Amino acid sequence: MTSAKDPNSIEWLGERLARKEDLRLVTGKGKYLADIVIPGTLHAVFVRSEYAHANITGIDLSEAESMPGVVAIYTGENIKDRINPMPQAIVQPNLPAKYPTFWPLAVGKVTFHGEPVALIIARDKYIAEDASELVLVDYEELPVVLDPEKALSRNSTVVHEKDGTNEIFSMTFTGGENEEAQNSNEAEVNAIFESAPVVVKERFKTHRTGLTPMEPRGVLCDWNESDGLTAYITTQRPHIDRLALSDILEISAEKVRVIAPRDQGGGFGVKAPFYRENIIIAYAAKSLGKPVRWIESRYESLMNVGQERDQINDMEIAADLEGNLLALRNKGIADNGVGTTGVYWGFVMPFLGAIELPNAYKWPKAHISLKVATTNKACLTPSRAFGHFPTRFALERCIDMVAHKIGMEASELRRNNLVDALPYTSVTNEYYDSGDFLKVWDTLVEKADISAFRKRQSEALNDNRYIGIGFGCGVELSGVASDLLVPMENQPGYGAATVRLDPRGKVQVFGGDAPGGQGHETTTAQVVASEFGIDPAAVVVTTGDTGTTPFGSGSIGARAGSYFVSAVADACRELKEKITRILAYDLKIEARTEHFEFTDGEVIYIGDRSKKSSFVSIVERIIMFPINLPENEVGGLDATAFFEAAKPMICFNADCCVVEVNIETGDFEILEWMTTEDVGNVINPMVVDGQMHGAIVQGISNAVFEEFVYDDQGQQLTADFENYKLATAADVPNIDIHYATTPCPHTPLGTRGIGEGRPSSIPGALTNAVCDALTPLKIEITELPLRPNSIWEKIQQAKQP
Repeated sequence: MTSAKDPNSIEWLGERLARKEDLRLVTGKGKYLADIVIPGTLHAVFVRSEYAHANITGIDLSEAESMPGVVAIYTGENIKDRINPMPQAIVQPNLPAKYPTFWPLAVGKVTFHGEPVALIIARDKYIAEDASELVLVDYEELPVVLDPEKALSRNSTVVHEKDGTNEIFSMTFTGGENEEAQNSNEAEVNAIFESAPVVVKERFKTHRTGLTPMEPRGVLCDWNESDGLTAYITTQRPHIDRLALSDILEISAEKVRVIAPRDQGGGFGVKAPFYRENIIIAYAAKSLGKPVRWIESRYESLMNVGQERDQINDMEIAADLEGNLLALRNKGIADNGVGTTGVYWGFVMPFLGAIELPNAYKWPKAHISLKVATTNKACLTPSRAFGHFPTRFALERCIDMVAHKIGMEASELRRNNLVDALPYTSVTNEYYDSGDFLKVWDTLVEKADISAFRKRQSEALNDNRYIGIGFGCGVELSGVASDLLVPMENQPGYGAATVRLDPRGKVQVFGGDAPGGQGHETTTAQVVASEFGIDPAAVVVTTGDTGTTPFGSGSIGARAGSYFVSAVADACRELKEKITRILAYDLKIEARTEHFEFTDGEVIYIGDRSKKSSFVSIVERIIMFPINLPENEVGGLDATAFFEAAKPMICFNADCCVVEVNIETGDFEILEWMTTEDVGNVINPMVVDGQMHGAIVQGISNAVFEEFVYDDQGQQLTADFENYKLATAADVPNIDIHYATTPCPHTPLGTRGIGEGRPSSIPGALTNAVCDALTPLKIEITELPLRPNSIWEKIQQAKQP
């Protein structure tokens, strides 16, 4: 795009338009939760448990209550009869699981380090902080359970006594709906393994890691009797939060309004659950009749949210000597943590990870099962690569091991087993709607030039340098269809948007989902501009306000590029039909919408291009001068559209990386990273590039640098950035991005969403490259994080005679 072009004449889809959001963000004009000011706001600080598992035998509030400036103090005991406990239907999946009962503040006992025990409300945050240190809590320590396998044993301490077990969820995902069919399928799989010429069997462990948004969580609530509750919440799902607050606090729904701030410093899934802190802050604002604000500290954030992955996968692959994959068998065990987080409850992520385990490969047979254990750790919360970061690591590593065993290029083995015709239904009954996996794969492999790399690798080895190449790929959800989201989260999956034209030809778009910096304002404006033939600068996008936007299930599962923009396009097309009906009437011609062109800020009759109107003029005529209209027409130009795809949709990506390993220290350097994506028709390549860069960096950071660590007493040891290490710019490579797109047949623009699951192929590709570099030592790595010290230990073991 150049400034010399008429902005109305550009076909905006596919343009690298600079992000509309960036000017305010880079100049410090963004408006985050902490920037919202309501006069008379009180400030909240939580007192959090110092123990991972303990009975609360007493709480002394006397000193804190007497401190000047303290307005109120709440404990579990004094709110348990005034606030409904969780679970509540709106935030409880339709899945067979144990759902722990809990309140916003601990009642009777604490179950993880950092659980909220009391809430201080004070005149300012400094007084609240000081008062929180004066609250004296007496604890009677209880045994902790921190290992998921031990938690599932019969003699384990039980975290939630009423459940009688630590097994919060279990399921078999293959073979059918009933136990008899599943057992029969398992027997068939066992028979394949018994006769297969090649079998790889390993235990893969993935550590507890996740994502840390730049802006932590926060909530600001205000109450008055006439309007009810207004809650500003850093959330990806304001409409879900609104319903949940209404149910739990028993406030009539029309009296609850939730607003996600226009600007949020990242979400990545962390801001998708319904959190207990929001409940008690809303309750405090209502009971005090004053605005109350809570801003999460980084310490609180790292103790409580963003923790995911944390799985063991006992995986086996059967193959023949030609490299055909015959069967997959996996028994997964996930460490759920305490399981007290609304919507997801911890186990929903491992659940989806098991469904998506087969990835892009054809599996004639599989037996896939999962057990999820409750432990005395913070509850798992969603993170990008929702549930399948650990399963994809295990699968991609296992496939490389098969290739090593039969002496075949791992890239060739993968290609031979990729799904080659879509639509396709996986062995876990996941539907792959469309695309071309081989096109994506071949584009990547061509860029990688494996034969040239092998020559380079051999030459390097002669110089005692160890370099390697690794691959991974990922089938990801492109939005989440209601068919999956209703059972998984008890919520719909459709996209919704309202498009409103004003008399000056400007456009307002309203969406109920709440983005966290992905560029939705820009891509939405490009869609509208393309439909109406106008400048994106004439489009304003409002999101995340339940008082002004249609119901939306939230910014989750890559919904924006699939469901939300599809609803926007449908709403625009509905308005175009009305505009052209009235314009045809005014021009005294018989014509339908397809006979008109919206371009260059004009609406032109294609049959006679002299018959036209400026876009602004016809819009003003319909809104401001609604007289002499066709029969049954009325003025105004607003449209709301709801989009649900005919089929669940997917996107696909493939990664390749090249590393060099120092066998003296175990250190490694990523020399190259190449990736190929199929996101359907691309609205803005620059925005998608940014999503890919971010996802790959997050994947590398998770796989190599980050880890939540607990000691033997369940104390969280990584609650600051001194101990929880993130990758920096110096740690990550240049990323070479390519596209091999196939338009999606189920969306009006042919677009797909991508970004939600994107990091899942990263740990496998990276670890495969390290193992490929160490081929002379026959080293296979089965655990994350991928650290130099663990690589060095394996090198030393391999050197032993």
